[in-house]
Amino acid sequence: MTTQMSEPVRKFLEKPNFAVLATRSNGELQATPMWYVYEDGQLVLNSSKGRAKLRYMHKHPEVALAIVDRENPYQYVQIRGKVTAFDEKNGARDIDRLSHRYNGKPYPYPGGDSPDKRVTIRITPTRITTQGF
Repeated sequence: MTTQMSEPVRKFLEKPNFAVLATRSNGELQATPMWYVYEDGQLVLNSSKGRAKLRYMHKHPEVALAIVDRENPYQYVQIRGKVTAFDEKNGARDIDRLSHRYNGKPYPYPGGDSPDKRVTIRITPTRITTQGF
């Protein structure tokens, strides 16, 4: 089940603000700042294989994201949703797309990261709340 998104919220999500992704597993919670892009009714994020957040999302695909406007912290969107896909095939392509969106250049693969370790995560929103719209 997806939820309707208003035009002001859609426009807000086009801005390269950071999303804080909240995941859970066996009572543990984790919150991670993430790059994202909103496309085709889904939030697209990317991570490296082996990260706790990926393990948590595989076990519990229900997640929450808070996206705060960089220029106006009193304006934000909170999204609850469900992970609908993990895509290893396009992980390297998508981290480069996200890096261009946020940094204007290809992803640098720091600290032993490599293209074959990247995983794209697709999240379908199920509930949206806003502040400041």
